[in-house]
Amino acid sequence: MGPVLAAAGLAVEVAPVDTDAFGTFSGEVPRPGPPEQVVVAKARAAMAASGRHIGLASEGTFAPMPGAPWVTADIELVTVVDDRVGLVVTERAHAPMPLVAVHVHPEDRATLARVAGDIGRQAVIVRPTSGGPGGITKGVADPDALAGAVARAASVSDDGLATIEADLRAHLCPPRRVVIADATRRLAARLRRPCPSCAAPGFGDETTELGLPCGGCGLPSGDVRAITVSCPTCGHQEIRPVAGVADPARCRWCNP
Repeated sequence: MGPVLAAAGLAVEVAPVDTDAFGTFSGEVPRPGPPEQVVVAKARAAMAASGRHIGLASEGTFAPMPGAPWVTADIELVTVVDDRVGLVVTERAHAPMPLVAVHVHPEDRATLARVAGDIGRQAVIVRPTSGGPGGITKGVADPDALAGAVARAASVSDDGLATIEADLRAHLCPPRRVVIADATRRLAARLRRPCPSCAAPGFGDETTELGLPCGGCGLPSGDVRAITVSCPTCGHQEIRPVAGVADPARCRWCNP
């Protein structure tokens, strides 16, 4: 994030904030609100801890892929908050990321060997498949440690099985870092774009309106007909119509 945001005039430093207080992917701590609120709360926590007037934070969530709800996506938000001017700018990026969990018996050496072969690319969490809390090992990044973590989890699991799943914390999940970098590049571009009305940085918060006329029947389609671009500081908006017509192949009237 640092090198990307340097182009927008920001120097990034790490603040001493326990981000687990804002929710954990492993479920012990629930997220206290929607990601759009939590990412701002994280940035403000960093500001309080560092004494800075500008805060930066990211927040990831896993949800249906925009435009393809049958696919699970990693959706990353990156936010900068500047209390001197009342600025809150958030950018997003997403990418497909199926969440796969493997249920394994400690003696299932073939499955353990297969998972161990992937650990170099992605750390894992090992937990009991059923039963109460306890027996969870996070950040398993050493193939030699996998068997021991599985044995510990299975020993307290009601069914004698352990569940192995990706450790989704960003420092242990390379695919997430790629999406965070994409969102950071979008944020840096936004911060270099001043509002044409008030000159505050961050112009470009986009919302879309559907209903581009179909090229076959002329009725409203599901394609975007206009994009509204706004300023997060003064609220100035510009509506930008989309030129052309929609492909009849995507029209619910012509091609139900």
